[in-house]
Amino acid sequence: MRAAGGFSGRANSALAAGDPGLPLDRALAAVKAWYDARGLPPMIAVPLPLSAGTAPSAGAALSAGAALSAGTALDDYLAAAGWTVRPGPAFVMTATASDVAGDRQRPLPLPDGTEVHAAPGPGDAWLARYHYKGAPLPPVARELLMSAPYQLFLSIRHAPARRAAGASAGASGTSSATGERDAPLAIARLSIAGGWAAITAVEVAPSQRRRGLGTLITRAACADAARQGADRVFLQVETSNTAAQALYERCGFQYSHRYHYRLAPPA
Repeated sequence: MRAAGGFSGRANSALAAGDPGLPLDRALAAVKAWYDARGLPPMIAVPLPLSAGTAPSAGAALSAGAALSAGTALDDYLAAAGWTVRPGPAFVMTATASDVAGDRQRPLPLPDGTEVHAAPGPGDAWLARYHYKGAPLPPVARELLMSAPYQLFLSIRHAPARRAAGASAGASGTSSATGERDAPLAIARLSIAGGWAAITAVEVAPSQRRRGLGTLITRAACADAARQGADRVFLQVETSNTAAQALYERCGFQYSHRYHYRLAPPA
C-alpha cells in the first residue's frame, strides 16, 4: 500500500502483487481502512494481460504468467464487489535499453543549438516544464521524484551560447531560470530500482512537438540506464495515448501487459 498525498495513481494505490497473507475480503477491508485513515480514496492497481481488442496491433506481445492470471481473477472479484474502474488505463511497455540507445559512440542527432542536460535532482526549470495531468505540482512531488535508489533528470535545452544570444536580443525577453526562453524543450526522468530502469515524466514543450525530441530524450534516458548497468527498461503509457505509443514502438519498445485502477465503492 502506497500513499503520497494523492499525487499520481501509482503512488496512491495498493499494488496487487502476490498473496496478501490473509483472506481476500479481509485484505480489502485493510486496504479501505488504511486509505480512509489517510484521507485518500481506497484504490488498487490491478495488472492484467493484454487481451484481444485491447492491445495495438503493432508490436504487441502477450505476457503470460501466474501474476497476470491472478490479476484477472482479482479484477473479477473486485468488479463483483462494486469496485469501479478509474479512467486512464495504461499499457506497460518494455525494451532493452542498449537497443533503444543505439550506438553510444555517436552523438544524438540533436537540433542545432541544443544539448542534453542531466542532473541528479529536478531543478526549477525542469519542474516548470513538468505538468502532471495539466495541474500544478503539489509539494510532495519533489519528494516522490527523488524516492528511487537512483534517478536522473534529463532535459533538452538551448545550448549556453544560444541562450546568451537570446538574452542579449532585447530587454523584453525572459532571462529567469524558469522563463520560457530558458525552459527545457523536452524533459524525462530516469529511475533505477531492482535491476529495472523506468522512464517517466516525459514531456515536450507544445511549440517543439513533432521535431523528434520525444524520441531523442527517450534514447538519452536509455543510454544512461545502459551505462548504469540496467539494460531492462520499462515505461507506462495510457491506452488512449496512441501518439506516445507510436513513438515508443519506433524506439523499440514492446507491449508487456496493461493495468487499471479499481476504486472502492462508497462506504
